[in-house]
Amino acid sequence: MTIPTFPVEIYSEILKHIPTTDDSGVKLLLAFLQSNSRLRAAALAPEVWEPHYHARYVHSVEERERQRRDAAGNNWRQLYIQRRTLDRKALQSLDEIRKDRRDRHNKVATITDFSFDIWDAIRQESRIPIPLCFRGSYGEQDESAVPPDALPRQFWANTILGVIARRQAVGIWGRTFSEQGDVPFEEALASLSSVYSVSVKEITVMLDDIFEHCKQELQKLAVCLDPNDSAYDLWELCIQIRSVLRDMGFRVANSHRFSRLFSQFPHSFLLPGHRDTIPMSLIYVFVSICTRLGINASPVNFPGSVLAHVASSDGNILFDMCSARRPLRTSNTADLQSFVRSQVGGATVTVLNEESTGPADSATMLSRAFNNIMSFIRFERMHDEDPASLERREKSFYLITLCRLLFIQNQFDGLLPSPPHTMPLDDRAVILDVLAPLLPEHIRSPLQDACEERLRDAAVKSTKVYSRKDVGKVDYFVGLCFRHTEFQYTGCIFGWDEWIREMKVDRLKHGRDQPFYVAYADDAHSRYVAQENIIPVVPSEADLRRLYLSRSAFGRNFTGLADDGLAHPGRLSMSDEMRAVYPDDDDFGRKWVQENRNWECVQVRIRRNSSH
Repeated sequence: MTIPTFPVEIYSEILKHIPTTDDSGVKLLLAFLQSNSRLRAAALAPEVWEPHYHARYVHSVEERERQRRDAAGNNWRQLYIQRRTLDRKALQSLDEIRKDRRDRHNKVATITDFSFDIWDAIRQESRIPIPLCFRGSYGEQDESAVPPDALPRQFWANTILGVIARRQAVGIWGRTFSEQGDVPFEEALASLSSVYSVSVKEITVMLDDIFEHCKQELQKLAVCLDPNDSAYDLWELCIQIRSVLRDMGFRVANSHRFSRLFSQFPHSFLLPGHRDTIPMSLIYVFVSICTRLGINASPVNFPGSVLAHVASSDGNILFDMCSARRPLRTSNTADLQSFVRSQVGGATVTVLNEESTGPADSATMLSRAFNNIMSFIRFERMHDEDPASLERREKSFYLITLCRLLFIQNQFDGLLPSPPHTMPLDDRAVILDVLAPLLPEHIRSPLQDACEERLRDAAVKSTKVYSRKDVGKVDYFVGLCFRHTEFQYTGCIFGWDEWIREMKVDRLKHGRDQPFYVAYADDAHSRYVAQENIIPVVPSEADLRRLYLSRSAFGRNFTGLADDGLAHPGRLSMSDEMRAVYPDDDDFGRKWVQENRNWECVQVRIRRNSSH
């Protein structure tokens, strides 16, 4: 049968509809370029590349993007090639940072120069598949989709995303607390998620999706959205927006969930399943939807709660997202006073004025957000037993110490930001390069001194190598999983040395005459463990999952389970970085596992004892 030949224009029209969900569509276009002249001509058409460009590239440095498009004349294929070239350069720089621990703080400058032009490629890298044992799929065998070194690649990708996001966020905070203070509420609060390696643009995309759904639901309810239509009723529209958002899950949280730390961070409370949250976050969503509908809405720093201010030609209103209450007229003092009494439990009513009933600026709301975060940190410290809570608190406290330097400059108390271990590149790329120049000398100078000292320490550590030939007898190795004899937590060793004075080691049975190991524990803490307190175990699926989830730095040091020829792999394989620091431990660990064939029996015995 003869295959019919169509004009090039028809092939081009067909190619416009290739799915853009992954790279398979681009691979198909590349295959067409290697085909006959008609298919090649169709695949060369710039318009067939446009959907793939928009699907892959959401972020960019706006000025550079304008220059690229002007130079390319909106030739989407040429633009796609340019961005993919940038992607390859960025991923190459990322690999150099991952593999070579020396001079990382200077190497990161290469990637931060690319900034948001390479964000989408690094985000893809942060989402590559990881080994099944850390996904809760230990019994499955097919790991063909898992690339080599997936865990450390994810860790360093998220590290770079965080650096880029926080560099932008510091600039936003600087503008927010400046005399101009012209940062929109949506952008200011979105910047908080930078401490979790989420960009402002990603928050905007999430809000856009929520808006589209909300708009469709309002249209189904025949709610008039056109302010020029005689049927337009702003009062009723606000009520219907609240109703639709409630149906989508946006409602005030109960007493326990109310104080979740993530209730303050948009990347969390915008997700389905996390939308029961605090008043400020509800108003954030409401104001964002109203703004997209052309409604002049703003947050209000109201006593006891956060409300929305909606400007109207026939009288401004205050709107509550936490109840079914009708909107309040700002001109009705009696109703406002009654509402305040209900919010503060009948206590003495705060005097209401324009500051407490009018639109609040972003600096005021960001300061209120910081107070919320500090309260929620204290709440989670006392009430949340989830191991992941520890890392959330560390990141959130770091966020506060970064921001507060920009808005308490005249009351500086000496508290300086110190990046947690999950953010190993912030000292130079975020604090010294972006934050310090925004600060007055009396804050900038001690901040620079503290950062430079940490950078010197990091430089020394980056050349340190632990050789077994240079120390006494070290029975265990990096990658060993164990049970602590006294505290019964499960951990994995990620480092060792001979002893340390600060840990009161002389109280132990063997005192300081034994090796000591640094380890991740499944309660999210890093531990310093004496050799006599270690019982080696074969890690279960649950053990591996808890260790992986408890500390994101776990992925910096390990790549998966080592293949030592056992039915149940008994140790973790080290990352390139760990192999450089402990060059003898891989061979030592392999031999140790093979020589200790009764290991699995020890594991079973321990589990039986712990179950009684």
